[in-house]
Amino acid sequence: MLFQELGKLKRSSIMTSIIMMAVGILMIMCPAQYVGALVSTLGYGILILAFVMVLDFISGKKVLMNYIYLTGALILALLGSAISVFESNVVRVIGLLFGLVLIGDGAIGLVNGLMYARRAGRQGWWVLVTLSAMLILFGLIVLINPWWNEPTALFDVIGGMLLFSSVVSIVRLILVWPIKSE
Repeated sequence: MLFQELGKLKRSSIMTSIIMMAVGILMIMCPAQYVGALVSTLGYGILILAFVMVLDFISGKKVLMNYIYLTGALILALLGSAISVFESNVVRVIGLLFGLVLIGDGAIGLVNGLMYARRAGRQGWWVLVTLSAMLILFGLIVLINPWWNEPTALFDVIGGMLLFSSVVSIVRLILVWPIKSE
């Protein structure tokens, strides 16, 4: 039972990294005239994710963790609705939100590197700590955003950061994974 759940967690983490890579490449390759369509797609994608999370809550057990997921789903639904309705000024907001997500992801990676990989005696724990610190730095750079005034440049930067974040996620999975193959 435990190994099945760990296997699901590993597959989910790998699929999230692959999706982040695909979205990053799409954001980098997106021409200027399609930025509005990409923003609309992002808004609708967030709405669909929120809808799926609400349906998962309805069909699942009513425990505290599922209520927390429901709250997150409702916040995502509000965000997706705002992106879909206010398309003109939303690129800057996406940059701010993405900067915060990068900082949070970097902080989680830093804690994982210091608490789990270093204590487990993994040899490359310092790589995870360095990459996570770089992720926090890049998140602060995207959050401050002094150089990118046009949406296409900001989308290129966010796409590059998504690629880097997915690489950090894969390194984190490799270094923190509790089961070593024989």
